[in-house]
Amino acid sequence: MKEDKSKHDGSKRYPDLDPPFSYERIFKEFNQSPTGKIPKDLEAILLPEPKPYKFNALKADRNERLEVASTVPMMPSWFGQSPLPERAISPIVPKISMKGREANPLTMFNPEDRRIYNDLSYPWGTICRVVTAAGAGSGVIVGPRHVVTASHVVDWSGNSGGTVEVHRSGATVRASTAISNIWYYTKVTGTVDWFEQDEDYAVLVTSQRIGDLFGWMGTRTYNSAWDNEPYWWNIGYPGSIGSGIRPTYQRNAKLNEPWYDLGPARSMSTRADLTPGNSGGPMFGFWSNGPYVVAVASSETSSENWCAGGSWLTNLVRHAINQNP
Repeated sequence: MKEDKSKHDGSKRYPDLDPPFSYERIFKEFNQSPTGKIPKDLEAILLPEPKPYKFNALKADRNERLEVASTVPMMPSWFGQSPLPERAISPIVPKISMKGREANPLTMFNPEDRRIYNDLSYPWGTICRVVTAAGAGSGVIVGPRHVVTASHVVDWSGNSGGTVEVHRSGATVRASTAISNIWYYTKVTGTVDWFEQDEDYAVLVTSQRIGDLFGWMGTRTYNSAWDNEPYWWNIGYPGSIGSGIRPTYQRNAKLNEPWYDLGPARSMSTRADLTPGNSGGPMFGFWSNGPYVVAVASSETSSENWCAGGSWLTNLVRHAINQNP
């Protein structure tokens, strides 16, 4: 009598026990060209791939004496205004134990001055998360379709496109738009060195007019008479808090412009809590007609953080608005 091998062959009796395909078989059976078109109702779900953005450089004359009028803020009535953003409930940080010892979770919420918020009232709803192939950074709306950020947040080499997310808070994004143009003085790539520290900003021109909906902050040139005064606020997306997908705010920050930093591009040191992800986030203060950005978060040293500003920042924003209204 011939033995029935299927009784001993688990793969035939239990197909779920079949081993996965080898690479050769995968390449053979799963290499197919598309057929047909996506149904219209499903096509609406698919987000378009971002197109490469255009680079637009301004002539960088570091010896020029440049006086630029401020760009004024726009405060939408439909979101209202708030002097302090509404605090968000921090997600519960799990305690992880390995072999009886507590291990650090992936998300850390340190006891520091930055606080997570979730508030669309003006100006807190103008915060942006900038995503390019270079990584993710922070930015803020400064015109009808204009976002200021740090130059080193931009993907200068690959230029595979980029996206601006307006007020991302956890899994929620209130608007998302592609970057179409970028205005800049200096392409800051890799590590921000001493000579680029005061030029580390760029203005992104977005496909959609996000500023008309959320409003925008003004920009003005920093004055050293404001040194060491606790006038300044910062908003951004630090990776060390909320995994870089929840906005944080910080107030009562001080800026200090070094005496030796001359010319239209200026740097300011600060002891504000700024960590990776905060790059490009605004340092701003409130005036009688609204908030104005005077610098963006740029880099850090072992003892202090640095921001970039000066008349070039104000001029760059004004130029971008005039050229791409």
